[in-house]
Amino acid sequence: MSAPDLSLSAPFQRLPLVGQRIGDVVVARRVAMISCALGIVYLVWGSTYLAIAVVVAEVPPMLMLAVRFLLAGGVLFVVAVRRGDRAGDPIRPRHLLQAVVTGGLLLVGGTGMIALAQTRISSGLAALLAATVPLFLALFARGLFGDRLSARAWLGLLVGLVGIAVLVDPAGGELGAVLLALFGAAAWAAGSLRSRMAKGPRRPLVAASLEMLGGALVFAVVGLLLGEASGWTLSGVSARAWGAFAYLVVAGSLVAYTAYSWLLRNASTTLVGTYAYVNPVVAVGLGALVLGETVEARTALAGALVLGSVVLLITGRPGEPVPAQPTSGADVFAGNRRWARLQRRIGSLPRAARLYRDPGALPYRSTGYDPLDALDDVPVPEPAPDTEELRG
Repeated sequence: MSAPDLSLSAPFQRLPLVGQRIGDVVVARRVAMISCALGIVYLVWGSTYLAIAVVVAEVPPMLMLAVRFLLAGGVLFVVAVRRGDRAGDPIRPRHLLQAVVTGGLLLVGGTGMIALAQTRISSGLAALLAATVPLFLALFARGLFGDRLSARAWLGLLVGLVGIAVLVDPAGGELGAVLLALFGAAAWAAGSLRSRMAKGPRRPLVAASLEMLGGALVFAVVGLLLGEASGWTLSGVSARAWGAFAYLVVAGSLVAYTAYSWLLRNASTTLVGTYAYVNPVVAVGLGALVLGETVEARTALAGALVLGSVVLLITGRPGEPVPAQPTSGADVFAGNRRWARLQRRIGSLPRAARLYRDPGALPYRSTGYDPLDALDDVPVPEPAPDTEELRG
């Protein structure tokens, strides 16, 4: 057996392969996490229309949503407020007022009106009407802020308005519910713009939890004013409705929103925005399979127009430049200072052989662990004079 090559140049000869194998693990893990988060947002948010339809058949919608967002917002606040820069991002009294206003627009004006509409229209139709949010966002951004729209975005607006005109069928008998759902979509768009302009907590989950709690307060007031507290009892709520309500709290408001918040920080806005035209498809399919809702030809045509307009709007809006994503492990560490540190340290790194043979054996955890953290406790050797060009 030949003696191992202990010269400093030998590890450097393996350096590109080591980096590529580490990078492949990082890329594969990131793709898997983004795919999983997108799947959660697609399926969970698409299925909330079905869950709402089940609950509002037995429970008054405003009070149901008040309890839903009180529970979800409370849990999210307790978890989120302990994380991040607590000292540099305190919660101020004005944040609470902003949360009530924004939560009222987003949740009461948006989710609440669509839930009310679902007492008279199918969950699939409600989801298609809710999918018009990007249309209202584009209209508000153009009308209020003078944002320029591309030709594709203008085409998307035109197609979307035609789709809405087809959905609004005066002879269908539920014009009021359809208009109520459209009002909810417009309120959600207004609340989204208000949320972006408001100077609330910088931590996204803290801001979201306060908006949920503020929305819960407004929901409770509206529900009491509508007299929803009378005429029903908890004992009359079926196990099916309780299960759907628990699903709305845990999956719809906690799990899916956390996944959505993570996606906004780790994926392009165009990719994240695809939920707007996937959710209605999921909702229509589940409504037909579980609740036996029928999809008329008119609704299918209008839905295709609305979803097509959303695709045009999302792909046609000018977005912030997105950094090029690495396509292979060899690209991951390009320009990374830690990669340069690896180049300096690998010559004396005892774990280099194990890393070279099996980078997947590293304790790669989902808590942000970086494989190169294993290098932090290794002293940096003085470079040999004849390897100066290798470090460049």
